[in-house]
Amino acid sequence: MLGSRINRLAVAGALLSVFAAGCGTHAGSSPPPSDPPEALSSSDPFPVGQLEGNGELAPAPAPSKPSAKPSATVKKVNPGGDTGGQKANTNDGVPNLGSGTFTVAAGGTDLTGSADAGTLVKYRVEMENGIQWGANPVWTTDKLATEVDRAISAPLGWTASAAHPVTYAPNKISGASWKFQRVSGADYSVTLKLATPGTVDKLCKAVGVTTQGIYSCRYGKTILLNLRRWLKGIDGFPAGIDFHAMTVLHEMGHFLGFDHMKCPGSGQVAPVMQTQTIALNGCTPNAFPFTEAGTFVSGPWASS
Repeated sequence: MLGSRINRLAVAGALLSVFAAGCGTHAGSSPPPSDPPEALSSSDPFPVGQLEGNGELAPAPAPSKPSAKPSATVKKVNPGGDTGGQKANTNDGVPNLGSGTFTVAAGGTDLTGSADAGTLVKYRVEMENGIQWGANPVWTTDKLATEVDRAISAPLGWTASAAHPVTYAPNKISGASWKFQRVSGADYSVTLKLATPGTVDKLCKAVGVTTQGIYSCRYGKTILLNLRRWLKGIDGFPAGIDFHAMTVLHEMGHFLGFDHMKCPGSGQVAPVMQTQTIALNGCTPNAFPFTEAGTFVSGPWASS
């Protein structure tokens, strides 16, 4: 009896020693790095998050093996900016400030692109409330959603990747393809918001990006489109270029994982990921990622 009790005590002591050693190991190790903060809800007037300037959505490396789950489409991205030197014409009649809150466009779309494409991107469309349009064309959330849908579903847009998978080594993108669907609920990959210059400036300034009343920015899973750019475009930019499509597809390209690209050569077609509204650098303007022949238009890597 006494022997068995001693044996039990010995076993218990050994277990306590092992447990203590394990605790000591964890206590002395460094905690894993935390993820960057998520963007706040779209109902918050001025959320603080990660964003970049000039209507250029900062990119993230796309997975080499795309997943069909929207939450896994794109990794979180680091903040970045590419604001130019242009100053806003504040006498152009564009309303400067709305309420700072947003309304989500109702409803959604069927799947856009091939069901066989690798990665599903669920996007939401929102517009700032309280905009006093004056003599400007009035944009409603439904009208905005229709325009964004048109750009997303363009034959030469990102959906062409299903037939022509994209490889771009500088961003570690290999054989990638995407399909899209607009939604209005909480399960989304990215949201595109049209906001007044004043609201964009406030949102961007909160994280140190100066948008100068004319540029756009991004944070977290949000793309903010500057109303001044949306209404007025760029002085001197060719009228035949689909400016809205170029803006939406460029920003979506950043979300899909692309940084900026440089002009590949004088007289060649500009990549949609080139900052064409700042400088064409000898390239010809272009609103779409693909040519009619199915070629992905790329150029040398540029920082974002």
